[in-house]
Amino acid sequence: MPTDNQINNMITELYDTRQKKAELDKLEKAILEALKPLVDPKFDALPDQPIVSGDIQFSRGAAESRTIKGDLLLERGVSPDVVFYATVTTKYFRYLTSKPKKK
Repeated sequence: MPTDNQINNMITELYDTRQKKAELDKLEKAILEALKPLVDPKFDALPDQPIVSGDIQFSRGAAESRTIKGDLLLERGVSPDVVFYATVTTKYFRYLTSKPKKK
């Protein structure tokens, strides 16, 4: 499907932005993994105190995530009707960008 200039430019910009974001996400994870062993002992000693570096405050907060898995409920004898009733499905579109591999 041919595209006009505006669409072409925006698709290209979206692709480039996503590539940069992926690279930055990897860099962020690597920095955080290197930083954790250095700061965790300090946070363990004084849990409510941020570490201050210049005018930047770095703090650690505890969090928890919960997920209910239908198959585990079924294993425990919960009725499939109840699992189906409690399952919320949201439909949406995903907009993907990729470059075809050159052959």
